[in-house]
Amino acid sequence: MSEAPGRPARPARLDPPSAVHRAGESALLAQYPGTAEVLAAAAAVRELDPAHLIDLVPAERTLLLVGSAARDLPDFAALLRDLPASAGQAGAGDEVSIDVVYDGEDLAEVAELLGMSTGALISAHSGTLWTAAFGGFAPGFAYLLPEPAPGADGGADAGAAPVGTPWEVPRRAEPRTTVPAGAVGLASRYCGIYPRPSPGGWQLIGRSDAALFDADREPPALLTPGTRVRFTPQRASARIPVPAVGRRVRRRPAEPENSSPTTARPALEILSPGPLALLEDGGRPGRAASGVSRSGAFDQGAMLRADLAVGNPSGAAVLEALAGGLQLRALAPIVLAVSGARAPIALHRADEEGADRDLDPQASHELPLALDPGDLLEVGPVTDGLRLVLAVRGGLLGTSGTLPVLGSRSRDTLSALGPAALTAGDLLVVGPTTGLDAVPVPIPAREPPPAGDSSTATDPLEIPLHAGPRDALLGAPALDQLLATPWRVRPDSNRVGVRLDGEPLTVPSGSATLPSEPMVPGAIQVPPSGLPVVFGPDHPTTGGYPVIAVVTRTGLDRLAQAGAGTGLRFVLVP
Repeated sequence: MSEAPGRPARPARLDPPSAVHRAGESALLAQYPGTAEVLAAAAAVRELDPAHLIDLVPAERTLLLVGSAARDLPDFAALLRDLPASAGQAGAGDEVSIDVVYDGEDLAEVAELLGMSTGALISAHSGTLWTAAFGGFAPGFAYLLPEPAPGADGGADAGAAPVGTPWEVPRRAEPRTTVPAGAVGLASRYCGIYPRPSPGGWQLIGRSDAALFDADREPPALLTPGTRVRFTPQRASARIPVPAVGRRVRRRPAEPENSSPTTARPALEILSPGPLALLEDGGRPGRAASGVSRSGAFDQGAMLRADLAVGNPSGAAVLEALAGGLQLRALAPIVLAVSGARAPIALHRADEEGADRDLDPQASHELPLALDPGDLLEVGPVTDGLRLVLAVRGGLLGTSGTLPVLGSRSRDTLSALGPAALTAGDLLVVGPTTGLDAVPVPIPAREPPPAGDSSTATDPLEIPLHAGPRDALLGAPALDQLLATPWRVRPDSNRVGVRLDGEPLTVPSGSATLPSEPMVPGAIQVPPSGLPVVFGPDHPTTGGYPVIAVVTRTGLDRLAQAGAGTGLRFVLVP
């Protein structure tokens, strides 16, 4: 039917995704035929800026939309089905030039694989215009795809290789334990630059000194989705300038709130940090497209309750102590509260009249404790749970001189962002208490739910989850097996991922790996071994194994308290 005279034609629309999958409580994973469609949809969503969108993460053939709650998902799904084409056609991204010394360890081998001389390979690589398709693996790492040669038919996917240059390079059979920062590598049809030293299996053809990630820059990642890249060959003797040419960046303004503790007096001394003590807060939402996971407190519920107990705003930075063993000395009058795992607590008063006393872990749990200068707080090994959370009124700002990184004081253990783990002798600064809520009146302690310590809990810990975006790929029997199998937490679990032991899941042939897809906290990946890995707060932002299910926020809080050997049972929720 033709348009009525005088009525404006309906704007062209982007093709809807071929499928939309739920990816946990508040996220959707949309699937597209290729990278070009993903980038167009991402540009359209970004321009429309829908309400409650927290993160937007493109990958090779998928686009992740993260909302603030489950109620946002129907609106996101409707939006993806009706994106205007004009919104996704903002033009080509910024173009940057990156100097490269082509002397990589695998240069000759890659040239032989591609059937050309090393000189021809250098000419072909530097003569190709590359586009950052998506980030992941590490902050600042971008998966670059070659654009079609001028005049060539690149097809529907902007990632098609130039005519005559088949950029299909296999990964190394044996990954290197350490790849140096700045290494330029090829794998599959991608090119990438390692932003920091890390393990890796890509074929290395050169090196660069480009500053790929700078937390004081906006955006912090030099190569964001849509950025176009040209590589410029340099002699090995040439000095490579650190900044890449062509990208307009600005320095990040100073953090406005609680951002400069250098002039404040320390209020707390760490006498013993225990096995691992970290500063954590609400994390860094909205940065996954640059390879930066949210991070933050593993047990978010414990953080919120501890902050509430001392009158802090939600998400104020706390101390997350693994397995207890923490000893602190007050250097100023402070009010603190302990949540999360249970452990024996002893309070040693500095004045002669104040008698030492052991606190009932149950009676004092999540209740405010006032300490005067010189008072010592000693936390023994945990007896129930794994991670103890300690909040101080005013919020912890870190050691003197510590500043937020990308708006957060959280330590991301995978990317090494944020303040380092605390050590004996560290002096911690506390934020101002003026204007905070009054410390609430203590309420009677309630019986704690099992925290999951295998030495005290006889029943397996129930972990609620939603079916994942790739449960159909693995098949209904695999999900049924996941729910029916008794699992135990492995000793090599950490904030990046909780690894499980049990009867391996059956992985159908051909479903063991996928094109890299965005990941969320709680995603349960199933590698070829069939032993699931549940992603924690410091997870990589993309992954290539199918996600069979996603643990709920409540389930993640429970997993945060599950030590090695803890028995688990997964429970499917709508």
